[in-house]
Amino acid sequence: MKYRTWGSNRAVRLPGPNTGPGAVAVTVVVNGRRPLLISPRDISGALDVDLAMVSPDGHVKVLIACFMPDHIHLMLMLDGKGSPLGQYIRQWKTKWTKRLRGGDEKPLWQRSFYDHWMRKDEAQAYAAYIVANPMRKGLVESWQAYPYTRVNMPL
Repeated sequence: MKYRTWGSNRAVRLPGPNTGPGAVAVTVVVNGRRPLLISPRDISGALDVDLAMVSPDGHVKVLIACFMPDHIHLMLMLDGKGSPLGQYIRQWKTKWTKRLRGGDEKPLWQRSFYDHWMRKDEAQAYAAYIVANPMRKGLVESWQAYPYTRVNMPL
């Protein structure tokens, strides 16, 4: 199966507050692309407790989360009534740092993040791209076998 790669344009941010409403895919990368997001670190805690599939204020629903060894993929649905996207990402990165960082790993994350706001009818294809990431990297035979993927939408 051939997978689509998503865009070569890596503009940092769209103009405006980026509060939605709408679906957005986000990639957060470990500084230096170091493969630090692996066991015995508490990846499940970062996914199930810190991320928790919804933001603390209820304005962002996590549709998909996939923690790869050196980066994180998220697909989020913003309702347009909450904070800017960057504020949610900063909050999650802070929580993840407290849970995942070893003693001498500073900084844990690259400074920014990549976001892609979904166009009409694009979400399903992008969701498939995210969950297939562990298969493309040779980590598992099927996306369901990867322990660090959470899906909260129909695929």
